[in-house]
Amino acid sequence: MNEISIAEKDINAVIEGIRRLGPDVKGYGTVDPAWSRPTAVLIIDCVLSLNRKYDGFVVPRLDAFVENHPDICTVSELVDLMASFPTPHAFMQQELNFNYEERAYTLQSVVEFVCKIVENAPKVPEEVALKNWAIQAKPEEYQTLNIRGFGIAGFQYLRMLFGADTTKPDVHIIRFISKLLDRNVSAIEALHILEDSSKRLKLSVRDVDTYIWQISARPIRDGDVTNLVRLDPDVAEAFPNEEAVNEALRFVLKVIDDIKHLT
Repeated sequence: MNEISIAEKDINAVIEGIRRLGPDVKGYGTVDPAWSRPTAVLIIDCVLSLNRKYDGFVVPRLDAFVENHPDICTVSELVDLMASFPTPHAFMQQELNFNYEERAYTLQSVVEFVCKIVENAPKVPEEVALKNWAIQAKPEEYQTLNIRGFGIAGFQYLRMLFGADTTKPDVHIIRFISKLLDRNVSAIEALHILEDSSKRLKLSVRDVDTYIWQISARPIRDGDVTNLVRLDPDVAEAFPNEEAVNEALRFVLKVIDDIKHLT
């Protein structure tokens, strides 16, 4: 893959966009339970989440798998379980309630890839071997895997799940960067811009990625009480903080109420 050249003005625009997300970004990537699951479940998570709704589709299947197989934690244990079925597709149908043959073979290929990482580091624990790989790997390496249906977003998510401080250029990240720059960006461009911008702000890239995903895929938080609304850049510039936005909206509501009384 060719070297990506990022304009300084683009970095600055994204830096300002991240700043407008607020202080909650810092530390956000550590609270998601996804990061603390066993290796076997992390791999399933990574493949199941490809182009699927995470909360509605992936999480229930992960929870059911953990409940049915609390003893399946390592990648070798996952290999043995999958081998007990006639095909990867049969495993996915029965154990993950997912009738998608092509995705089943994607899972098998990813499992085999992770096995090789662990086998190449026999003297260290599995978690350490995978974290070392995740940190040292480069985004462009996804091309060398040649796994059908497993592109750069999936590869990057696997790195994140194993402990790398990076981002996955999925639809949410690409949309976020494209909106800030007022143009379409590629997956690899979005990845490098978000990494550079986050690091200049001394923020964890994974924290920023997780927060952007949160406000994009889960627009309502805090027990479905707090509505998160992303302001356009020109509007956000007029308000220094959340309180100022609320005060302005209260004034608008008061004006509307006064007009109703007059009429």
